[in-house]
Amino acid sequence: MRGKMKKTLLAGLIGLMGLMLAHPAFAFTEACQWVAKMAGPVYSVQPLRVASFTSPEELPETLHLALLERSGGWFIYQTEQAWFGKESCAPVQKVVAHQTFDFVPVLLNQSTGRNAVITSSFMLKTYQKNDIDKMAERYGFKLLTLLPSGNAAIFDVSGVTSYDRMLERLDRDKDVQFAVPVLAEPRYRLR
Repeated sequence: MRGKMKKTLLAGLIGLMGLMLAHPAFAFTEACQWVAKMAGPVYSVQPLRVASFTSPEELPETLHLALLERSGGWFIYQTEQAWFGKESCAPVQKVVAHQTFDFVPVLLNQSTGRNAVITSSFMLKTYQKNDIDKMAERYGFKLLTLLPSGNAAIFDVSGVTSYDRMLERLDRDKDVQFAVPVLAEPRYRLR
């Protein structure tokens, strides 16, 4: 009887540990994985891609960037190594010869094969209309556009050190129904 109880207790502890490790925060190993998940199933992380408004001619060669494509005002570059970490899926600055260059992470839309730039704009939907105002106060976000439903809005989240961690916090917020990135990507073109 004692042996069965020990086995049951041990199995319960192992199961509990498995549940703890299966929590979404533990499941992500790369930068921007939570952002890609919230953007939708067609998006995948691209750790060796960055976007900037700076043209290739204006960038120093020491950054070792290869232009992949232009998307509107964005220039999408390939890097030699990842510039974003698990805790830093957010804009990054590179300083070369006292000049600062801004870069943001990029996802790939697998259905179109095109790059999608992760901007500082995110849509948040709350359970109640009154909670939208709380989001700006609670997290220091800037309200950009209130959407017609009244309980959803587009926020500028500039200053956040990791979009992944921000989404993780919003996922645990009892007032937030969901939060998704507003990506900059080419529109579908008719032939």
